[in-house]
Amino acid sequence: MARFGLICPIQRRDAGLDVLLRELEKEVVAAEHAGFDGFFFPEFHQAHGGALVSPMLIGAWLAARTSRIRVGALVLAGPLHDPVRLAEDILMLDWATGGRVILGLGSAHLPPDFQLYGRPREQRQLILDELIDVIELCLAGEPFDYRGRFFQRSGHVTPKPFSSPRPPIWIGAHGPRGLRRAGERADAWVCDPQRDIDTVARLAGEYRAAAAAAGRPARVALFREAWIATDRDEAEAVWAPHAMKVHRLYFNVGVYHPEFEPWVADVQDRADFSLERLAPGRFLYGSGAEVRDTAEDWLTRTGADYLAVRMRHPTGPTHEQTLEAIAAFGREVIEPLSTL
Repeated sequence: MARFGLICPIQRRDAGLDVLLRELEKEVVAAEHAGFDGFFFPEFHQAHGGALVSPMLIGAWLAARTSRIRVGALVLAGPLHDPVRLAEDILMLDWATGGRVILGLGSAHLPPDFQLYGRPREQRQLILDELIDVIELCLAGEPFDYRGRFFQRSGHVTPKPFSSPRPPIWIGAHGPRGLRRAGERADAWVCDPQRDIDTVARLAGEYRAAAAAAGRPARVALFREAWIATDRDEAEAVWAPHAMKVHRLYFNVGVYHPEFEPWVADVQDRADFSLERLAPGRFLYGSGAEVRDTAEDWLTRTGADYLAVRMRHPTGPTHEQTLEAIAAFGREVIEPLSTL
């Protein structure tokens, strides 16, 4: 059965965080009513003008307004975190929500964040491996002694999780090492929003091969930009400019790679980084029927059973428009595709 998640914005450029938080209360409740399975936050730091920087803390506050929808991060910047502190926070949220928490982890990217947290960026993959080691020991509910290169921990973290055997751990990755880690250790692999759907399908195959080699089940979760409007023209006018601003930022910090996007070398100025170049296979938008049909196609092509969509960005669309799009997504996409 296909399930759907909502990825929430962490900033509103034209208003303070107090306004955004009040709006997110309504958007998360609307997502629950629309049939979304979960809501998620990404993790970023040092944003101009400030942003929500503690995804699980904010998620816990919002989860208290709901009764069914799950809460998580897509994804936490794993190497920046202390594993015991993070495990205890997840345990408390697991109990507080009655088992509605998902722990999403990635290796992080931006050099200034590693400088801020005093972590060696060049060792981020090793740090993430050890972080997962310690988190798993913490969530096992038994005494442990761990001696790694970056973490040396000994103790007994209590209580045991509410969830059995523990809250799910999802891992975001696109490189060979990360895909192998996801196959060997994750309850689901999460693609990133930069890779087009054909690339995602190929990477999903690599992830599944790693999971099979490890004797583990494989599950794929898609992270896509999405919007429902009357038609594609309306979506391009109301929503696409805001999504493009975020992806231009991704491009500027080096998240697009020639290995996956051979057109990167052709982008010489702002005009070259166009919606026509970027949208195919990445942006899910148009009428309800168009979004539904494309979502079904992408789920089938990648073998995914989870689609997490990001509708709103720091510059827009508005809160009111987002509430309408959430409700429309529930009626026109989630309800008809929930039996996939």
